[in-house]
Amino acid sequence: MLIRKLIYIAFFSFIGGSIRGYLTFVAGNNHFIATIFINIIGSFLLALLTSVVVKLLDASEDLVDGLSVGLIGGFTTFSTFSFESITLLMNHQIGLGILYIIISLIGGLLFGMLGANLGKQYMEKRHQ
Repeated sequence: MLIRKLIYIAFFSFIGGSIRGYLTFVAGNNHFIATIFINIIGSFLLALLTSVVVKLLDASEDLVDGLSVGLIGGFTTFSTFSFESITLLMNHQIGLGILYIIISLIGGLLFGMLGANLGKQYMEKRHQ
């Protein structure tokens, strides 16, 4: 049901966004480091969530959307990554900007693969 899906997404977006906001606040002037951490952990959690948690809970499609789109989507932030990348480059911090982009992209992909692989291994062991 569409209303239930929207409620799940809104509820979990609030939680994910609140956690992201807190971590960004705690990071202070080093907010770009918090964004890297948040996005890499979010990549891991999304892959793990969709490969294990969903199957273990036998969750409804509405709940899965709430957790993936809402919680993880609210926690991670592509727009902040983009803004911070451009800001670093425009402030002539070219090396740091390129490093930020590389770590974010490669780290996100690697941790996404790690989450998916761990989830797959767990599910295979569970079915043995």
